[in-house]
Amino acid sequence: MTTQNEHAPSADIERGKSGSVRQLGSDVLTLAELLADLLQADLREWGRAFVRGVAALVAALVFALASVPVLLLSLGYYLAAATELSLSTSMLIAAAVSVAIAAIFGTVGAMLLKREQPMLHRFRSELRHNVRWLKEMLTQPLTATRSD
Repeated sequence: MTTQNEHAPSADIERGKSGSVRQLGSDVLTLAELLADLLQADLREWGRAFVRGVAALVAALVFALASVPVLLLSLGYYLAAATELSLSTSMLIAAAVSVAIAAIFGTVGAMLLKREQPMLHRFRSELRHNVRWLKEMLTQPLTATRSD
């Protein structure tokens, strides 16, 4: 004949499993919330760094588009008047100077973009850490305590 006490350890183990699963679910949700917050912070930080580099590239583009005609004409005419160079040679020299200035701005902008840390580095690191922890928690055998 089976008594209720013989089934009690099994019921305790089941309750322990249920509590462990609930606790694990709660921990996973907490980690997901923290990772979402970290993702937002990383995106904001990356956005600010990205804007600086893009601003330098936009400055290079604006400079090249807005001032190139004026620089070409002014420098070309000046070189033709101040030296014995022909007007066409003077204009080519003026164009080369303008392109060099635009290249400097472009190089600075590219360096600013490359210098920034990889996007979402903290988020990826924490996600890897949390997935590793979750795998460990799921592969550990359930240790049930029996009360006798």
